[in-house]
Amino acid sequence: MAIKDLRSFIKVLEDRNELIRISELLSVDLEVAALLRELMYRGGPAVIIERTRENTLPIIGNLFGKWDRVMLAMEGNDPEIAVSKLVDLLNLRIPQGLIDSLKSLNELRKFSQYFPRNISDGPVRELEWKSIDLTRIPAIRQWVHEPGRFITFGITFIKYGNYRNFGYYRLQVIGRDRFVMHWQPWRRSAMYGELSEKPEVAIIFGPDPITMLMAGVSIPHPLDKLLVTGVLRGDGVELVKGSTVDVEYPANAELVIEGELTGEYVREGPFGDHVGVYSIAKEYPVVRVKAIYSRREPMIPVTVTGKPVLEDGNIIRFGTKVVKSPLKLLLPELVDLEIPPEGLGFVIIASIKKRYPGHARRIMTALWGLVPVLSKVVIIVDHDIDVRDWGQVMYAVAAHVNPSRDILIIDNYPVEELDPSTPIPNLGSKVGIDATRKLPEEYGGKEYPMDVTIPSDVADRVRRIMDSIMGKSEN
Repeated sequence: MAIKDLRSFIKVLEDRNELIRISELLSVDLEVAALLRELMYRGGPAVIIERTRENTLPIIGNLFGKWDRVMLAMEGNDPEIAVSKLVDLLNLRIPQGLIDSLKSLNELRKFSQYFPRNISDGPVRELEWKSIDLTRIPAIRQWVHEPGRFITFGITFIKYGNYRNFGYYRLQVIGRDRFVMHWQPWRRSAMYGELSEKPEVAIIFGPDPITMLMAGVSIPHPLDKLLVTGVLRGDGVELVKGSTVDVEYPANAELVIEGELTGEYVREGPFGDHVGVYSIAKEYPVVRVKAIYSRREPMIPVTVTGKPVLEDGNIIRFGTKVVKSPLKLLLPELVDLEIPPEGLGFVIIASIKKRYPGHARRIMTALWGLVPVLSKVVIIVDHDIDVRDWGQVMYAVAAHVNPSRDILIIDNYPVEELDPSTPIPNLGSKVGIDATRKLPEEYGGKEYPMDVTIPSDVADRVRRIMDSIMGKSEN
């Protein structure tokens, strides 16, 4: 059974000495962020900051700053293996005859436990705040040139017709009942907001840890991210309908802000982002808060940004594992995928079982099409290259790339607004590097040079000798 909420996860962390509490007063202006960054860089524990100088609610930070804590959230289950059940669901075939129909019915009944389900009430609605006051929420200022305080780990839920989505978007607080929603135009939630006649949102804090991790994973429309979350949890997410908004959100959260987009746009930023520079100031939509509900004595998760690798690096790693199996369903030739945390989602390495000329280019363009603004640099290697071994990847690039033939550049393509390398926000270029061995059609009609190998019997004999040598040297 999944860890049901943040409080249960805190108990798990405490039992394993993975969490500390700090009672010393810290300011949400620069100090909290500086402490959390140092904890993340040094592989420190999760932390509860019990008091702030600004008298905000308590903070919990560095929840996923170590991969070990991500695996604790998953209760030791590999996300890549866990999500394979979703692929089984997507692979269900139309039944042929009565026996197949009964089998399919049983399969659907088994999968039904993963679907989100609505309930009438939940812990998040235990208290209604009589006075709306966003200054009680621990929004932080991380860097000296930021113009104000930002909510960094609130999860935005939004609906459009029968579709819904949730994700992390930074929120700049501009009043006791107003904040600015920084969702970039390519984001699924931004699309839903623009298409809705009356866009409403619910910002939740501190649901169960898997829902928190999934909020940082891009799942393309129209697949329900809550279904994927339920598969990973082994149990569907329980939702309550908003009291003042037509949006459902997790019943087990610590706190929820219900609000509506006013139609106004105001300047947001600059913000010291995960690339390690200040992102641009730009106009974004304003949200007016309609209601706030919470548990008693809620605890608010906070995260920070800066040069990698921070907590978001482990969320990237988690997301890579989650999307790999569904990607293989679309691209069966895909063998493995790596999105290095240091690359911030801008660099992807994929290995493929190459079958035909131009195959590597097809995979590049498919990846760009699925998530247009990420994967600024795509490197395609052969199936026998370990995509997590940078030495093997560099060897493939060095040995198999002829720049005039194997580098594909696409200009005027959507890019991540936070990417500082392009002067035009949201518009830039992509580069694909084909580091695969070339087929004759890609090599002037000639066979590609053969890899050097040694006979298997020689390799076995040398291996036995080496085992003996190394065993003796270790003694």
